[in-house]
Amino acid sequence: MKKALALLLAVCVIASLVACAGGKKESATEKSDTDTKKSGYQVSEDVPEGSVIDGVMTYIDGEDPVLKKTVAPWLDTCVLYEVNVRQYTEEGTFKAFEAHLDRLQDMGINTLWFMPIHPISETERKGTLGSYYAVSDYKGVNPEFGTTEDFQHLVDKAHEMGFKVILDWVANHTGWDSAWIKDHPDWYEHKDDGSIKSPYDWTDTAQLNYENYEMRAEMIRCMQYWIEDIGIDGFRCDHAIGVPANFWNAAVYKLKSINSDIMMLAETSATQGLTEYAFDTCYNDMLYGQALMTKGGVATSSIKDGMDVQPNYCGDSFPMNYLDNHDKNSYEGSIVGRYGDTYAPLLALSFLTPGMPLIYTANEEGYDHEIEFFEKDTVKWDDEPKYAPLIKALSKLKTGNSALASTNRSITYAEPSNSKLFVFTRNDGDNTVIYAANLGKEAIENVSFNLGVGTAKCVLHVNGDEVDTTVTEMTEKDFLGRDYAPYEFYILIAT
Repeated sequence: MKKALALLLAVCVIASLVACAGGKKESATEKSDTDTKKSGYQVSEDVPEGSVIDGVMTYIDGEDPVLKKTVAPWLDTCVLYEVNVRQYTEEGTFKAFEAHLDRLQDMGINTLWFMPIHPISETERKGTLGSYYAVSDYKGVNPEFGTTEDFQHLVDKAHEMGFKVILDWVANHTGWDSAWIKDHPDWYEHKDDGSIKSPYDWTDTAQLNYENYEMRAEMIRCMQYWIEDIGIDGFRCDHAIGVPANFWNAAVYKLKSINSDIMMLAETSATQGLTEYAFDTCYNDMLYGQALMTKGGVATSSIKDGMDVQPNYCGDSFPMNYLDNHDKNSYEGSIVGRYGDTYAPLLALSFLTPGMPLIYTANEEGYDHEIEFFEKDTVKWDDEPKYAPLIKALSKLKTGNSALASTNRSITYAEPSNSKLFVFTRNDGDNTVIYAANLGKEAIENVSFNLGVGTAKCVLHVNGDEVDTTVTEMTEKDFLGRDYAPYEFYILIAT
């Protein structure tokens, strides 16, 4: 490990973390080298600024390159796909999912996010199969999906094909069958009567206690296992805001000491505390909310609020732009019910606006179904998923034009003659991408706007169910007085 690990010191002395001799706390200087190696960290009352320790980071500074905020270069072209293994195939296994890798690769997907693959607690289980987020063993694999060897095979095959793989990580709570509850009850929060708490109304889970630094250290070691032993490429962190930022900072320090190019995605709106160091990307909840209202005819000007990268994104961190995920699908309705005909232009917008796009299981299908969360509910796949050609075209744009790099915040809004037409431009040097869409349910006529460039290639034109990827040369004149059908849109690249 890098020499900076020699700086690893604990932020405080906690009785559960130190050995006691004759009722007296053992100081860091009294701990032997053997004890230090065994525990993996030292306990000290004096924590110098800049120190990084298991479970907490006090200050982000110093010469150590791992302490510097970095974003892996591959994230600039990331097209993220959330995999619901249980529901993806009739078998619901890693092996069965492998058969879909070729199809996903052809669609332009390059990063796979697997919902939690760990064993699910049976105690207080919800439904027949339980929630993926009631984890009983952070280093185990749910036998419903296969074995650790099966998952390793899937990861290796995905890597050979050029995919990155990230895992869903549930750090806020465990399921009730976790061995931690029996072996380390002090690792959990307790009610006044001494029983362990559940967070919110998630009664199938037990709330972890982040004032316990021994628990924090073990949580980090579990995360390290998946990076170092299995070779995954990062984590999507469930309910990230429920866990102290200084834990995430320390965890990422340890993880990036193994692989500096991991992805860290936080399930929360961005905060400076999370993006200052630990997280590359956070949920763009504002854009999601504005996108939902588009179906009802929201003014296009309000969508801009969710497209401009907010100050809470520190350094090169960026938004994760989503229209759907497992929570939204299961509890707020299918994409058909939520978006209707607005889905295609909004999907394109999620690829073109600053940040990174997300596709959820069966979004390419246009799946008009709320997938069960606690029961078996296999996706019914068509031979030719409706939105696959559109996603393929958008993925090609995202991965092939630097103007659409995830870390590029450049965006310029045009002012068409009719405000119902929404037009914006992304630029990176000589690379320019233009989006022009009627996001309304009424046709608009005789609309003009300044293309901003002399000539351009139309690389994608969508009108209703027609997806045209024929490359067509266009000029300023082609956009003078043009009519637009409801939800019709163009994407152009300057030439």
